[in-house]
Amino acid sequence: MVKAGKNKRPGSKISKTSQKKKATQKAASKPVKRVVHEVTKIPGSFYLTKYVLGIFKQNWRVLGGITLIYVLVNSLFANGISNFTSALTSIDDNTGAGSGTVFGALNGFAGLLGGNGSPTGSALQTVLVIIESLVIIWALRHLVAGKPISIKQAYYHSMGPLVPFVIVLSVIVIQLIPLTLGTAALGVVLSSVFTSESLVIILFSILFTILAAWSLYMLTSSVLALYIVTLPDMHPRQALRAAKSLVKSRRWQLMRRLVYVPLFILVVMAAVVLPLAILLPWAAVIAYYLIGALSILFVHTFLYSLYRSLI
Repeated sequence: MVKAGKNKRPGSKISKTSQKKKATQKAASKPVKRVVHEVTKIPGSFYLTKYVLGIFKQNWRVLGGITLIYVLVNSLFANGISNFTSALTSIDDNTGAGSGTVFGALNGFAGLLGGNGSPTGSALQTVLVIIESLVIIWALRHLVAGKPISIKQAYYHSMGPLVPFVIVLSVIVIQLIPLTLGTAALGVVLSSVFTSESLVIILFSILFTILAAWSLYMLTSSVLALYIVTLPDMHPRQALRAAKSLVKSRRWQLMRRLVYVPLFILVVMAAVVLPLAILLPWAAVIAYYLIGALSILFVHTFLYSLYRSLI
């Protein structure tokens, strides 16, 4: 008895094979699409500034309290009354004992920026800035995450990564050496501008630009490592490597943001201090120190927001 089977057309296997070959040829003829990984768009400097001001407005009690403690401790132990008096004397001398000239106010403002305290006061101020930085970073990490904290908690719980933070900060200081050397060399040439030839000034200006760009290029990753190294169980070398991979192919965009920060602070400080230097010299000194304290908060909030936009 012959079992009834399915009717198979002759050459069906051949037709299937030819179809597969045609499909393979079509697939091979199509252009290969490269997989492009999306790169997170970096927010602009003005957008970040607006975002930072929003953080200040939302958390003004905690952040304002942290800054106020820094101002009080810095005034008592680092700056002191003697520095305040010398700064006031400098403004009075440059403005012609309160004569109220714009040129004198500019000289007084330059004197404030270039003023140096005692070595002991400068060392204490450096220590206070490091402590304040750790407190601000710890507070920002919790506040941005929506976790309520107190000022006492910020000071008590933020000192854990002190040693790794200082190590990364030391790397940043080393990376600033090219900029420091370029600034010193250009300053020497400009101070003798009447005896130096224009070609020498141009050459040293180019040298300064190259050295400054080199330092800034290295700082784009190391600055962000300050915020990575404060994470739990994070070593300085790991933080530096993570920051380097984070800014890969985005260094030049980040450099513009880094340059914006000191320029913005300088413009705000000049807009407030210069009019006061003409009208009320003592108020100009107070405003200068207050803006200086707020600048630490602004810098860390801006850079921390920039860091979060990259991850």
